[in-house]
Amino acid sequence: MNDVPKNGGRLRQFDMFENLSDDELSLIAKETRERHFESGEVVCEEGSASDTMFFIQSGSVSVRKQGVTLARLQAGDYFGEMSLITGAERNASVVTLAPSVLLEVSAPAFHVIIERSPLAMRNLLTTFDTRLRRHNEKVVEQFLQLKRQYEELEDSHQRLLRSDKMASIGLLTAGIAHEINNPLFVITGYLNVIGEMLESGGLSVDELNGIHDKLDKASQAIVKLVSGIKTYVRIEDAQPAPIDLNSAILESLDLVSFLYQQDQIELRHELAADSPVIRGSLGKLQQVLMNLLSNARDSMETTPRRTITVSTRSEGSRVVLKVADTGCGISAKNLDRIFISGYTSKPVGKGSGMGLDLVRKIIEEMDGSIGVASEPGAGTTFRIVFPLFPA
Repeated sequence: MNDVPKNGGRLRQFDMFENLSDDELSLIAKETRERHFESGEVVCEEGSASDTMFFIQSGSVSVRKQGVTLARLQAGDYFGEMSLITGAERNASVVTLAPSVLLEVSAPAFHVIIERSPLAMRNLLTTFDTRLRRHNEKVVEQFLQLKRQYEELEDSHQRLLRSDKMASIGLLTAGIAHEINNPLFVITGYLNVIGEMLESGGLSVDELNGIHDKLDKASQAIVKLVSGIKTYVRIEDAQPAPIDLNSAILESLDLVSFLYQQDQIELRHELAADSPVIRGSLGKLQQVLMNLLSNARDSMETTPRRTITVSTRSEGSRVVLKVADTGCGISAKNLDRIFISGYTSKPVGKGSGMGLDLVRKIIEEMDGSIGVASEPGAGTTFRIVFPLFPA
């Protein structure tokens, strides 16, 4: 049974009741229950019907919405009034943080307070304002925290891109050296020929022009190779620009051709005649291609037939890029996992599980999508779709 005088005296300690008469307070005290809670008890749940509000006599509570703490209230605070004003379900759950004594006031009593005391209404609005300011400060704090976390994630992402590229460049070193060595051998040979002919005095203009053409062709081959390496190594986030997809594919195939020939891998390309153009980062696109080519190479280590086919095809406002191999294939149970960060089917020390996750993220940054079809023993085909850049 309620102790009315006792409850009335306790209610008087809250600013909402300070302007009410003793008779009004006595009326409200009749509609008030004193409730005791242990630490960790649920006072009310989000989504439940609301017919009372609570005043914290002692202890403290946590106000939570979908598991996120919105506020911590102490003795002297109150909660639950908003649902009584709006008539809606409770929009948050409240859990005690310590043993607490709460005064539970019924909805009719609350409405008596609001109707009879302008000061109570003013105090209620003041409480709303205080809570709103506190909430805004918390939102700003959480925003700044999320901003810092985003920047840290972006920094980690960039370092991961660099690490992935450096690993690929290490594998390409032998092929790069060979590809540069061939035109250098041509240049050195013809320089020796020029020297010998100058000594003998037998160098005609036609012969000089012919040698010049060969030297120019050899030097352009080096320039092209070095340019491709510089583009691939570039990591910074440049502004998206139009990319000739076919040219980017051919440059990537040129970079790995010698290395893959050493593994008896045949590289084929079936490129669209209309030279599709997409929008994005050329360096990052080449990283996508290098990752897919590297995975294809690894998948064919134990297969007798080793062929990688890269194809492009325009489909309306989109272009489809496919990278297909004749490797060992991927089991059905693993197909849905290959784009998950950290997943790899390669032996320890051979794969980090980051490659295809990075590939997916880069493609999505370019407004594209990637899918895969595979069958154990029959090879794998990655299918990438990009929007065409308007001409």
